[in-house]
Amino acid sequence: MDVYGAYRTHLDLLEDEERTILELKGALEIPPQAVQDELIDAFFSWVAPVLPVVNQRVFLSMYKDPLNPPSLLLLQAIFLAGSRVVKEKNRESESSAGAHSSMVYLQRAKALYDAEFEKDYTTVVQALLLMSWYWQGTEDTTENGLFYWSRLAIGVAQNFGMHRSNELEMSLSERRLWKRIWWTLYTRDRAMAAAYGRPISIDADLTNVDTIAQDDFIEGEGHQPDSVQVQFFIQYVKLCELMDLVVGRRRRAGSLTESEFAQWDIRLSQWMIQCPEQMRWAQARHSFWPAVLHSIYYTMVCQLHALLPAVSRPSTSSAVALQAGSTIASIMQTIVSHGQVTYVPPSVYGPFCLTYPFTNTT
Repeated sequence: MDVYGAYRTHLDLLEDEERTILELKGALEIPPQAVQDELIDAFFSWVAPVLPVVNQRVFLSMYKDPLNPPSLLLLQAIFLAGSRVVKEKNRESESSAGAHSSMVYLQRAKALYDAEFEKDYTTVVQALLLMSWYWQGTEDTTENGLFYWSRLAIGVAQNFGMHRSNELEMSLSERRLWKRIWWTLYTRDRAMAAAYGRPISIDADLTNVDTIAQDDFIEGEGHQPDSVQVQFFIQYVKLCELMDLVVGRRRRAGSLTESEFAQWDIRLSQWMIQCPEQMRWAQARHSFWPAVLHSIYYTMVCQLHALLPAVSRPSTSSAVALQAGSTIASIMQTIVSHGQVTYVPPSVYGPFCLTYPFTNTT
């Protein structure tokens, strides 16, 4: 399906050569309507809770309006992110070749980004974050990888002052969206650094963005956001703030002192104590987002105990780490048994592999 008519104004601003390149790369094509609907639904169900950077009400309103469609760059990026979590059986049943191919949507979005097709920098940051949902494994450091696009999104956001948004004049809805975008950038930065040993890009001391709150997810008068998804992200931000210990200690390549360990152990314990009831995970009453949240928490417990010097590590520390690793394995097994592994965020796969030694008792 060609979209030339809907985006004629944007295309008319391009040179003929640039427009030809976009056409050759398929960037002006979108999948059949049924596939679009499926990918968008998958995105808002399984990706947006981790990357809450798109105002769903505004986007869906524009999506249904042929005279005022959403940004083509953002649309292709949403198709990309949604394609990563569409069930394999649905991909196989689609007769249209490439309709669910993540690489196809990545190439289309990348072509639009390179052509500077989108002029609104907020939309550009949103799209770059969604493009980071594509990855080919932890060794992928190319421009196809999640590290590349996440770092680029952070750089663009900082260039336009998103990290100092308290100093800017904007509407309430804009401020709420910017807060969600900024804290999503922060969580991506910390999660990748903690999971894969990457350096951080965001210095928390140089930002003045208020802490994310439940009201920031309200997208208009009368709108009530999903409470589980909202609490997931709020608690996820709190865990990412605690990740600074692991990230900082790795950067200095040193072990924890006993007093440092006690301090951070207390902070992690406080997070668990204060975690809302609806976000607590138990195998008998499995729920996906609490499961993801607790897999991150127990990964941090393992990493904290791993930072203790081996010579002074008490037996209780090894026991706690082993129990945490076993809980992660239990969570992952439950996710698999419920057919939800497709939905697990990329940042969780790495931590699970890192903590596997704690689960191996043979």
